[in-house]
Amino acid sequence: MRAWHLPAAAALALLFPCAPRAAAADGPPGVEPPALPPAAREVGIDERPGRAIDTALAFEDMTGRRAPLAEHFDGQRPVLVTLAYFRCPMLCDLVLRGLVSGLKRLDYHVGDQYRALTVSFDPRDTPEAAARKRTATLSALGPGGAAGADAWPFLTGEQPEIRALTDDLGFRYAYEADTDQYAHPAGVFVLTPEGRISRVLYGAEFSARDLRLALLEASRGQVGTAFDRVIMTCYRYDPASRRYGPYVMGLLRLGGAAILCGVVTALALFRWSGRRRRQEGAR
Repeated sequence: MRAWHLPAAAALALLFPCAPRAAAADGPPGVEPPALPPAAREVGIDERPGRAIDTALAFEDMTGRRAPLAEHFDGQRPVLVTLAYFRCPMLCDLVLRGLVSGLKRLDYHVGDQYRALTVSFDPRDTPEAAARKRTATLSALGPGGAAGADAWPFLTGEQPEIRALTDDLGFRYAYEADTDQYAHPAGVFVLTPEGRISRVLYGAEFSARDLRLALLEASRGQVGTAFDRVIMTCYRYDPASRRYGPYVMGLLRLGGAAILCGVVTALALFRWSGRRRRQEGAR
């Protein structure tokens, strides 16, 4: 049981940060809620929007080739970054499966409108383990899912580089020696094409709408269609719900623009009709 208890507890602590307080209020008087394991109390994500990660940090890909992270940021496409260790008994696979499930419902394609990157935070992981995890993950994307290695590489690294990257992202995790497992949060980082943190999507399930809007936001509207950019003006990220929702002012602006277009069109038709009647009368 303890092999997967810490990651599960960490995810619950992240997704429901008020749960212990609520349990204390609703439970029997004098009964304390069950405490999280010590390692799980240290995990979480410190949001750092706009912070640039150190793209000079070098990691190994599935073939064992060592290269800086800058290689995966082309200045044109946003990058979805997941942190996972490849022998995780539960939570890492849940996050990766949830991400793949959301991406399958999105009409964007990895390698085209966006790139993805999965980095292990366990220095004992090997390129061979990364290759196996990548194959299992991308095969679930269906036809075209196993894109080129540069579209969604799985990386491993040494402890100093791992610690520097997780610190840049604000990803706090802890090693539990008794179980030889890590307690860690659940989420996906959405980075700009230049490697700055744009948004964090929390949990182990990701809707196509949230993924689309986060990618649009990170690319400043440079990916997607003109319709996508219109939709982006009507939704905003809500920190309370940690989801994208309708943006009232955006909807009002869109409605106002539609009304204005309608009025201009009506006036143009009225003037054209009047000119035509005058021309017919002159005959």
